[in-house]
Amino acid sequence: MRVRRLVPFLLLFGFTGYANADNVVDVSKEWNEHAGHAAPSKPANPAAAAEAPQESSMTYAACGCDVQTPQERLEDSTYAFTGKVSELSAVKKGKRTVVFDIDEVFKGSPKQDMKVTEEMLGTECDLPFKEGESFLVFTRWEWGTVKTSRCMGTKFLKKAQTAALGPSEELKEKLYIRLRNACMGRIDTPCCLSSIKAMRVGYYVPEPQQGCPDGSVPDRLRCGGSYTWCIPVTEKNHH
Repeated sequence: MRVRRLVPFLLLFGFTGYANADNVVDVSKEWNEHAGHAAPSKPANPAAAAEAPQESSMTYAACGCDVQTPQERLEDSTYAFTGKVSELSAVKKGKRTVVFDIDEVFKGSPKQDMKVTEEMLGTECDLPFKEGESFLVFTRWEWGTVKTSRCMGTKFLKKAQTAALGPSEELKEKLYIRLRNACMGRIDTPCCLSSIKAMRVGYYVPEPQQGCPDGSVPDRLRCGGSYTWCIPVTEKNHH
């Protein structure tokens, strides 16, 4: 299951494609609520700011990290999600295990109680994990272990811009339900429903009104009533 270069505009400005314009699904309300929750909040007073968790002063460059966009980090990850630290093990042999209670999922199918391993460097490049704190987490599966690091992009949730990652899996599931409802009662219902099924295989969403973003091309079923969605230019399963 892949999520690539999905942008919030596709939810804010509606959809195009072969589906009837009168049945275009608008999920801007859900997206605006998501984006609002994702925006970093500012403490109301200096005292609150002093008590808020702080990121390390070390920059990605100082830690030897590659500079990547949120979408590139998403593509490079096995799982991407937001979650709260529920357990934090002691450092052993230069590693520690962090258990997260999952909130929103942006890529993959992580377990609800997700165990993630961090290799400790003993410097400020180590992530400031603390029980009860929420993080945006990017991970990679490597030889049976799910790993994360500062260089992968993991950071405090309140300092993250999750809206840049596009819609979460939960929001897309709600979208698919609404798209199905919009298909019902039409002469082209079978094709419309089939296009949603094909779209869901890759967890894609309908093409935005302004067209597919760079690096992707439109795809659809060859029948009347099919939605049109965007897939990466490297995708071989073009319909």
